[in-house]
Amino acid sequence: MHRRALLSTAAVAVAGGAAGCVGGGEVVATVQRSVSVRPGQGWIEELPDVSDPGGAIRYRAKADRPFDVYFFASEESLMFYDTYTDGNEPALTPKGDGDVGANAEEVAEDAYVAESRDGGARQPIDDAGPYYFVVDHSGYREENPPRSEQPSPLDVFVDLTVTRRKLI
Repeated sequence: MHRRALLSTAAVAVAGGAAGCVGGGEVVATVQRSVSVRPGQGWIEELPDVSDPGGAIRYRAKADRPFDVYFFASEESLMFYDTYTDGNEPALTPKGDGDVGANAEEVAEDAYVAESRDGGARQPIDDAGPYYFVVDHSGYREENPPRSEQPSPLDVFVDLTVTRRKLI
């Protein structure tokens, strides 16, 4: 009988711990819509600070042409990006948080996807915010510049969720 009670207590502890890790968190920002990004520009979404007690981001963005996603964890980094998209030469071209940002990869003919690592899994956010999520169609850092002399707007479907860890 004592063994059954011990095993039952252990199972509840494991299940409770797993629930806190897997499904835990309060959704503080979500975007699920198509956005149009003009050539030479980026679509920017400001996200709330989740550094205390911690948080995570999960996203998937899909379009018919290559593009980039940047995640800036400071206004200063975003300022360099804005300088570039305003047509000026920034002193630096920071890539943002490389663990969160991504280059869109071709997944089928005329289908490109950028997503958080591990197939769109949640990625921890450790820096203090606010944060800036950017879908880029400018050629910033010369990674995925618009393809033609007269590029058209880029239509991207963005599925983005930011969660704040719940303390139990």
